Amino acid sequence: MAGFSGTNLTGDPVPAISEAEATGDIAALYTNIRSTLGVPVVNLIWRHLAVFPGGLDWAWTALKPLYANGAIVAQAFALRAGLDVPALPGLSGPALAAAGLTAGDLARIHMIQSSYERSNAMNMIALGALLARLDGISEPPGSATETASEEEPVAGEMPLLLTLDAMDADVRALIQDLNRIGGRDEILASMYRHLAHWPPYLALVHVLIAPIAADGRLEPIITGGITEGRQRAARVANGLAQPTTALPDTAQSDIRAALSQFINEPIGKMIAIVPLIQRALPSPSKS
Repeated sequence: MAGFSGTNLTGDPVPAISEAEATGDIAALYTNIRSTLGVPVVNLIWRHLAVFPGGLDWAWTALKPLYANGAIVAQAFALRAGLDVPALPGLSGPALAAAGLTAGDLARIHMIQSSYERSNAMNMIALGALLARLDGISEPPGSATETASEEEPVAGEMPLLLTLDAMDADVRALIQDLNRIGGRDEILASMYRHLAHWPPYLALVHVLIAPIAADGRLEPIITGGITEGRQRAARVANGLAQPTTALPDTAQSDIRAALSQFINEPIGKMIAIVPLIQRALPSPSKS
């Protein structure tokens, strides 16, 4: 599969079936994905897999046992807990208020970021397990069993996922600048499009995270998270189910390429960036 460009102005940066467009079996799978991951959004990789005939069903069927036994949730929690994320100067309540952000705005922003922080780590483990199977890789489960957290599902309604052409030119340029932080910018991270409803907030985020990319602190967090995530995923790959319907060779090759690209680029990058931002934001009750 050829790499996709993140510069598509009118829709997703890769071919995908949107949540609004999904019908029938795809819509049912999307509902199951949201419920299982405990988030109010179907991430781009799942919407991209839906483009391949039978691709999303193949992936989700294979992963069901690992969600049912808690392996994905536990490994994702351990991955997040092990990230060495530096503490950045916090965004104060008065600064956010001066930027025109209300308590309601901050509550929605917090919800969006919580959703991506939770789902990115789970997707790293799930997709990494699928990729490990396709590559014939597995690792011993390890001597200790990871314990899943008791996190509550992320509740709320995601705002419209804005397309680049629906944004003012300066906001579009800001989104693209943000996506270049940490490199790996071929696929535009969807979180920035969800947050594009609050341009002043994104401007503050840019000021917050650009320096740690420039001084070299961000890259080791990204590469470390990708390496750790793929290792943890390989440990649970033997627990994948074997779907009754095999993928055609061409679809398998394309799906393998998509999994690899998402793991090593937008998901791997945002696993590091989202907690940096989230920890700098006051909790809704303190804003």
